Amino acid sequence: MNRRAALAAAGAALLVGLGSGAGASIPFEVGGVQLTLDVTESLFADFHLKLDDPQIRDDADKENVFDLRNRLNVRLRADKLTLGVRLDIAWFANPPTNPGQATQYQDDVRPEELFLTGRFGDFTVTLGDDYLTFGRGMALSLRKIDELGFATALRGLHLQWRTPRLRARVVAGLTNTLNVDGVEEKLVPDPNDVVFGARVEATPLDGLKLGAHVVDIERRHSGIRTALAGALGGDDDDAPMNNTRYVRTLVGGGNVELPSIGDVLSVYAEANALRDEDTRETASGRKDTVVNGLAVYGQVQAFLAPVTVLAEFKHYDHWVIGSTLHPDTAQAQGITKTFSYIVPPTLERIDQRVANNTDVTGGHLRVDYTVPGTTDSLFLSGAYFADAPVAGDHTTHVYGGFEHTGSGSDRLLLQAGYRREAAPDEGLVRLRMIHLDLDVFAVLGRGVDAQLHWSHEFRDKNIGAPSLQETYLEGTSYVSINLPPDWSFTAQLEYLTDASTDSPVFPGAFIQYRFTRDSFVRLFAGRSKGGLKCSGGVCRVFPNFEGVRLESTVRF
Repeated sequence: MNRRAALAAAGAALLVGLGSGAGASIPFEVGGVQLTLDVTESLFADFHLKLDDPQIRDDADKENVFDLRNRLNVRLRADKLTLGVRLDIAWFANPPTNPGQATQYQDDVRPEELFLTGRFGDFTVTLGDDYLTFGRGMALSLRKIDELGFATALRGLHLQWRTPRLRARVVAGLTNTLNVDGVEEKLVPDPNDVVFGARVEATPLDGLKLGAHVVDIERRHSGIRTALAGALGGDDDDAPMNNTRYVRTLVGGGNVELPSIGDVLSVYAEANALRDEDTRETASGRKDTVVNGLAVYGQVQAFLAPVTVLAEFKHYDHWVIGSTLHPDTAQAQGITKTFSYIVPPTLERIDQRVANNTDVTGGHLRVDYTVPGTTDSLFLSGAYFADAPVAGDHTTHVYGGFEHTGSGSDRLLLQAGYRREAAPDEGLVRLRMIHLDLDVFAVLGRGVDAQLHWSHEFRDKNIGAPSLQETYLEGTSYVSINLPPDWSFTAQLEYLTDASTDSPVFPGAFIQYRFTRDSFVRLFAGRSKGGLKCSGGVCRVFPNFEGVRLESTVRF
């Protein structure tokens, strides 16, 4: 887009974000109709002393890079109707260059999350962008994952019907992703896969819930997708990519839930099957390929005061449902090219790096014990997975801890654990890890509290292969002093001592000022550690950051 226009839009957004007063929703009346306006302005500005991008060969092109991203959310409500739009802006004052390739750091202005929602009794209709999840996220999960900078919505038609005994949802539209995020900061085009989906949830009897769903994803080389995406989005490029035509993915499944059996047990089970259809371009002509997948998940909870038991099981076979490659980025390096359309349960800690949640079988057991007469509790968790992280491997992870809740808001959580990822056929232990975690929150006095977080990992990789074996440390710690409700000061120290890190220590500091409950400005200065980071089994590679970062959110 035109850089002057992007600069003007970014400058206007900056003035709004830093100059607007914060307050509540704005009510007003037009022609006797009561309206409410909500505006949320979010500004993100980064100054990179040195951009962490191995695709840029000349160090001089990585230094002193400044970029700005802005999101302006507007919601207008009138009785049963809500109109919403988010305007996203990305602007690079001095974008880095990559000789021999077009730069992926591009200015961009576009409307996102554009929708109109009407609520009419039991019936709700949305035209435009919306998020949705079917079941436990195994069949379809298009939503925000703020920790990873992901946001995938479905832009189209959403119909919902809700009664006390029955819920139904029917959707049809094009997948729409966050085009410039705060992780890679590179322009990524929308996949524009066409999704048709339907889910029904029923409560035929008290204490029994049933659900069923079907999903049809028409991919780039499907005739349906080419026609719809071409007509609605102008994206009708259906040339083969990597000698492959991506046609469609069909998913069907259902679940049964017994949320309370005698106030003692809770049971949930879900099963899904998929059929993935592609066409390969070979020397002898086109060859159709079909891959079938299966996903089974079960959970049982027992409430036997003072003991609570959680047991989970999963079996996933070829269970991967992601976006189709886009022609503009299919051959690009150093950029996220596909996005997961599902978030199946991992049975892992939410922060655990899950290398394989596609072809794996495993179980998880957790026991919590509340000490009688206190608010203290102990817990022990253990999990075992076959074919993880790769086929033929075995993963075992055991950890436990103690949690104390004192008077007021004081809290202490101490955890320790052991993880082992072994490849017996190769005589190799891919990973052996001992981890320690400590979280403390304490009220120091009137209007002052403190928070401490420390996580430390002793890691050994490739035990049994002397030329590849590596022992290193990794961890994060921070101390925050808070003066609620306004000020917060945080000192952070991260470290990583593996062979890939030239500077193993990453110091940094945050200062945050909160204008109101919904409005704040936060400033970070220093270095933060990159690498593979995960949330709930969805992972992406983060670059290291070195410089200054400003984040501001104002609601008025």
